[in-house]
Amino acid sequence: MKSITFKEAITYLKDGEIVLAGNRTSFYLDGDMITVHTPNSRYKLSLNEFRDLFVREQLYLYIPNSDGIDSEKDDAYYAWKRKNAN
Repeated sequence: MKSITFKEAITYLKDGEIVLAGNRTSFYLDGDMITVHTPNSRYKLSLNEFRDLFVREQLYLYIPNSDGIDSEKDDAYYAWKRKNAN
């Protein structure tokens, strides 16, 4: 993962993206508050509070893993299976 600057993180959050700190803390914008989500807690911070707490943190843009199931291939497989089941 490529790290992003704090200023870039704010821009991504305003664009509706999810930003990460490490692999266990995520941030997303909910109205005018930033929601912080960890395995053990979830809380909201103002932009100023977020800046005060996380401005020196190594931040990353969340990019969903595309290694999941390919729905087109999945649909084709089940169509083939139904066709050949009879």
